[in-house]
Amino acid sequence: MKKIFYILFFFLIIPLNAQSIDELDSLTEKMRLEGKIKESINLNKKAIKGYEKQNATENLINAYINLGSLLWNLHSYKESLLYLERAENKMDKNTSSTLNAKLYAIYGRNYTSLGLLEQSNSTLSKAIFYAHQIEDNKKKERYLYVLYTWKINNFESSQPNSDSINFYQKKRLTLSPQPLTYVHIAEQQIKNKKLDSAEFYLNKAANLPNGYRSPYQKSMTLMGFGKLYTKKGNYEKALEFYLSSLKISEQLNRKDDIKNAYKFISDTYKSLNNTEKKNEYLEKYIVISDSIIKSEKEALAIPIDKIIQEETKKEKEQRNKFFALFASTMIVLIFVLIVLGTKYLKKQKQKDEILIETIHETDELKSKLNAAFEELSKLAMHNDPFFLTRFKEVYPDFYERLTTQYPHLTANDIKFCAFLRMNLSTKTIAKYKNISVRTIESRKYRLRKKLSLSSDIDLNKWMMDL
Repeated sequence: MKKIFYILFFFLIIPLNAQSIDELDSLTEKMRLEGKIKESINLNKKAIKGYEKQNATENLINAYINLGSLLWNLHSYKESLLYLERAENKMDKNTSSTLNAKLYAIYGRNYTSLGLLEQSNSTLSKAIFYAHQIEDNKKKERYLYVLYTWKINNFESSQPNSDSINFYQKKRLTLSPQPLTYVHIAEQQIKNKKLDSAEFYLNKAANLPNGYRSPYQKSMTLMGFGKLYTKKGNYEKALEFYLSSLKISEQLNRKDDIKNAYKFISDTYKSLNNTEKKNEYLEKYIVISDSIIKSEKEALAIPIDKIIQEETKKEKEQRNKFFALFASTMIVLIFVLIVLGTKYLKKQKQKDEILIETIHETDELKSKLNAAFEELSKLAMHNDPFFLTRFKEVYPDFYERLTTQYPHLTANDIKFCAFLRMNLSTKTIAKYKNISVRTIESRKYRLRKKLSLSSDIDLNKWMMDL
C-alpha cells in the first residue's frame, strides 16, 4: 500500500516540471531509508519516462543520478556507472552545481568500491569544487560532509599516515556536528587503546539531536560501541550492539555494512565459544563477500575503459599542442633563415630534413611497440587491480607454467614475477610500487629462495626463458 501511495503521490499530485527535483529526491531518500530500494528504483525509472516526454533535461539528469546512487547501494556497480554516464552525457555548462556535485560524488563512491582510489579522489575533488558553489547552505554542508568523509576513507585505505587525513578531518569539523565525525574519532582512540576517550566520543555521537542522526549514522554509532566493548572484553555487550547495527544495515540494504557486521558478529561468537553461531555468521559473511566481489569484477571494465579513454584523450591533446608548438617554431625559424641568407638557409634545411627523418623514425618505432605491453605498463604504473588479470591474457603460457610448477607462490609473488617477465628494471618497479630499490632487491632475494634458484642465475633472464 505504501508503494502504491508513493507512486500515486508522485505522478498525480506532484507535476513533472523543473520544481519536482526536490520532491523526487525526497521520496527516493524516504523509500531508501525504509529499505525499499527496488521500489525507489522503479519510481525513478517511471519518472524518467515522464521527463523524456516533456524534454525536462535537468530532471532527467537528476533521475539518472538517483538510479546510479541506488544501484551503488545494491552493489550493482556496472549498471550504476551506465546510468551515471547517461547523466554525464546530458550535462552541459549550464547544468546546476548541485547536479554536478551529486554526479561526481556517486562516481567517486563507485570508484572507491572498485578499489580505484586515485580516480575516486580526483572525482571527489571535482564534486567538492561544485559543492562549494551550491547556494543553499544546508545542502552545501550536507554534500561537503559526505565528500570529506569519503576522502578520509580513501586516504586511510591508501595512505594511512597522510597529512590529507588530518586536512579533511579539520574541514569536516568546521561543518555541523555529525555522529560519524565523533565515531571516527572514537575508533582512532580505540586503536590507540584510549577506551575512556573513545566512549566519550561515542556518547557524543549517540546523544546528538535526531536531526543529525540518520539511520546509517545510527548504525555506525552502534558498530562503534560494539568495537569498544570488544576491546574491553565485554563480548555479550558488544554482540548486542553489533546485532542492533546489523538490523539497521539490513533495513537500509547496505551490503558492505552487513558484510562487516557479519564478520564482527562471527568473531564475537568465537570469543564467546559459540561455534555454531560463529560458523553461521561466517558463512553469511563469505556468501555476501563473494556476491560483492562478483559485482566488482563485472563493473571494473567500465571505469578502466573510461580511464584509458581519458588518458588517450590527454595524450592526444598533448601531442596536438606539441605539433602546434613545433609548427609555430618552424615558421619563425624559416623566417629567420630567409633573413640570414641563402647559405644559412641551405644548412638549416639540412637540419630540418634530419629532424623530420628522426620524427618519422620515432613514429615508425612507436607504431611497432606492443600495444598490450604499453597497456600493461600503464596498469602496473598505477598499481591497478586489473593488472594481473590482463597479464594472464597477454602471457598465458608463462602464467600457467609459473603457477603449475610453483603452486606455493602468493598473489604478490606472482605479480612480482609478472614485473620481472616484462623485463622491468629494479628502479622502475620501485617507482611503480612507491618503495625503495633496496626493498625490491630484498624481494628478489626472497623470491630466489622460493624458486630454489642460485645467486649466479640472472632472475630476469630466468623469467624470460620460463
